[in-house]
Amino acid sequence: MRRILAVLLLSAMPAFADDTTTSGLIAEQGLAAAMEELESTPASADRNMALAAVRFLAGIEKAYQERWRIGATSPIFPAPVLGTELEPPNPSPEPMQPDFLNRIADEIVNAMRSTRDVLPEEEGALVLRLPDLWFDVDGSGDRGPSEGLLELVMIPMPEGVDGEVRFDAADSEWLRAYTHLIEAVCTLLLAFDPEPALGQNIELAEALHQQFSTPSGDGAGEYMPTDAMELGPIVDMVAVAIHTLRNQPDKAKIREAQQHLVQMIEANRNFWAKAAEETDNSREWIPNDNQQAALGFDIPKGAGQAWLAVLDDAELVLRGERLIPFWRFAPGYGIDLQRWIDDPKPVDLVSWIQGSAALPYTRSGQMVDRGSWEDFTEMFSGRAGLYMVLFN
Repeated sequence: MRRILAVLLLSAMPAFADDTTTSGLIAEQGLAAAMEELESTPASADRNMALAAVRFLAGIEKAYQERWRIGATSPIFPAPVLGTELEPPNPSPEPMQPDFLNRIADEIVNAMRSTRDVLPEEEGALVLRLPDLWFDVDGSGDRGPSEGLLELVMIPMPEGVDGEVRFDAADSEWLRAYTHLIEAVCTLLLAFDPEPALGQNIELAEALHQQFSTPSGDGAGEYMPTDAMELGPIVDMVAVAIHTLRNQPDKAKIREAQQHLVQMIEANRNFWAKAAEETDNSREWIPNDNQQAALGFDIPKGAGQAWLAVLDDAELVLRGERLIPFWRFAPGYGIDLQRWIDDPKPVDLVSWIQGSAALPYTRSGQMVDRGSWEDFTEMFSGRAGLYMVLFN
C-alpha cells in the first residue's frame, strides 16, 4: 500500500521543484526503493532529473556495499568511492577476489552511463535535503548512524543551514560532468588492470595469515608485530598501485578515458554558462556571482571564469596542444600527453621521475600556462582543493 501511495504521489506532483518527494523517499526507504518508485513513474524533466540523481547515488552505494562485503572498510586508494572510511566494520567479511577492483570499476561505469541516459536536456528541477541522503553500506535495509552522506564525507552542516538544495537545469550539467570524470577514473583503472597485482597481494595476505596462525616451535609467531599491522596495509596499497602501473595499458581504454575528460570539461562549461543566466536565488548548489549557496559556503566573484580557465588549459594538455613542463628538461621542451595516449606504455615511476621514460613523449613547443592555475589557487587560498572537488 505504501508503495502504491508513493507512486500516486509522484505521478500527481507537477514538479519536484515544489516539493521534497524524492528526498523523502530516499530518507524513508533508501536509494534502491526510491529508484524503483521513480522508474515506475511517468517520465518528465523533473522525474528524469530525480531518477538520474538516484541512479548516480545508487552506483556509489553499490560500490560501498561491495567494499563492506569483503571487509575493505578502511580507505583503499585516494580516489572517488575507494578513499572513503566506511562504518560499521563487517564482522564476517567474505574473502577478497583478485577481480574486486575491476568489478567495482565496471559497476561504477555502468551507473554513470545509466545516469546520463536519463539526464534531461530540457529544464528540470529537484529539491534534495542532504541530511535525507544515505547509503545502505551494510545492506541491512535500515539507516545506520554512520551511513548518512554527510557522515561519510565528513562535512559538518553549518549552523542555521538545513541542507536543502534546489538542483536545476544548470546542475544537471554539473552532474553530467561528474559522471564523465568518475567514468574517466574508472576507465583508467581498467586500462591498467589491477587484477594481477591484487592477486599477488591476496596471496601474500593468505601466506601471512597462515604464518601467524601456526605456532612456531618456540611458541612465538602467533601475533603480528604492531609495525607490520600498521604499515602493512599502506605498503600493500602502494605496491598494488606500482605493480598495476607497470602493466601494459589498454590503448582503447586510455583514449576512452581521454574522451570522458574532454566531455567533462564541455559539460562543465555548459554548467557555468547556464548558471550565469540564472536570475533567481533559490537554494543554489553552486551559485553564480549574484546568488548565494544554499549550504552557506562563500564563492568569490569570478570563480567560475577562473575555473574555466584552468579547464581550458587542461583540455589543451589533453589534446597535446600544450606541453607539460618537466623538472630537468631545457626551456621549451615538455611532455606531449597526446603522444602517450596514442602509444601508451607501462608507467615505471622511477624512470618517469628520472626522465628516461618521458623521452619518447618529449618535444619542443609551447608549455601550458601556469597562470590560470595560480590565479585559481590564489583566489581560494588553502581551500583550492576542496573547491576543485566541488566544481569538478
